[in-house]
Amino acid sequence: MYEFPLQKVLDYRLQTEEKEQAYLAQVQREAEKARLAFKTVEEDLKISQQKYAALQKELQMGETLQAYEYLSLLAERLQVYEHEMLKQEERLQQQVKQTEKAMQERKIMDKLREKDYSRYHLQITQAEQRQTDEIARTLYLRQKANS
Repeated sequence: MYEFPLQKVLDYRLQTEEKEQAYLAQVQREAEKARLAFKTVEEDLKISQQKYAALQKELQMGETLQAYEYLSLLAERLQVYEHEMLKQEERLQQQVKQTEKAMQERKIMDKLREKDYSRYHLQITQAEQRQTDEIARTLYLRQKANS
């Protein structure tokens, strides 16, 4: 029965790859959430800018000042969300690289296992062939001795 000598390493690499893929999925969800939050604030800012422009035309000072303050707040929030979104995008790219590395390491172990199994199979085949040759030689010598 064949047993891969580095099976524990292969199992570890498989577990590592699975963990990295799960973490990648989580990071992707967080990055998408950050993108959505950024877009929401960006849309709110655009709508508020349009309202502010309309208020300026009507010369309603109290509402105009209030709208200006709200626009300033939205602009600040937009910067915060943009920073968060960029941070999540960078984190996502790093996680993609880590996941790819884990997949490569596992593939290397799979290749090693395949080569080791091929070597094992060749040894078994050669041993069987030697036994068959030995049996054939023994039978031939018996037949020759009996004749």
